Amino acid sequence: MFNPKIQDIGYFVLLTSLHLGSNLQPVIEANANFKSVYPSVDRNLTLQLGYKYNHWMLVKAIMYSLLTMIGVWYCRHLQFIKTGVSVERKGILKTKATAAEQVRNNWISKQTKEGPFPGNVLLLFSLPWILTFVASGLINYIRFYMVIQHFCISNWRAIQLYGELQWLFWHRSASVALIPYWSQIFNGGVSLEKASHLPGNFISIETHLLD
Repeated sequence: MFNPKIQDIGYFVLLTSLHLGSNLQPVIEANANFKSVYPSVDRNLTLQLGYKYNHWMLVKAIMYSLLTMIGVWYCRHLQFIKTGVSVERKGILKTKATAAEQVRNNWISKQTKEGPFPGNVLLLFSLPWILTFVASGLINYIRFYMVIQHFCISNWRAIQLYGELQWLFWHRSASVALIPYWSQIFNGGVSLEKASHLPGNFISIETHLLD
């Protein structure tokens, strides 16, 4: 029934990554520092932008992405069946051909000419992924923007910071995945944190609101 292809692995990873990124929950912390050196006072307000992540987010992303891929495979199966039926109805196969030639011609016809892709069926399978992706991403960004707008951050800057949080998550995840290899290279002589150059779990920005 299913006819998976090599590129489906890339599609699955892409769907899982996008869904996981939309589920990340931004966290904003404000830190005010005051240093008084008479007769001047040094004041600054720093924002630390981070995110919340748990393994259930990954489980949901894999589940919805796998359901979408099952829909893709099922649609290919339906497309293959419809193609075979249309070929037989049009009388492409010669009636005087032997049984072996009929099988061969039928296979060639199905490989060279495909029927319409059942997009409505794929939409049903991918609907949970689409709804959760859009809803989670929209809700998380609205929460992020509703807080960060109070620190005189423009709309474009807020979008940029939200994208930087996504990049920070994937950068850190890749660094964590490479820790075992770095520990083998350095033979324990360097701490894993330093060996992997593990980035921080937050982004610090200066607001200059207290200047």
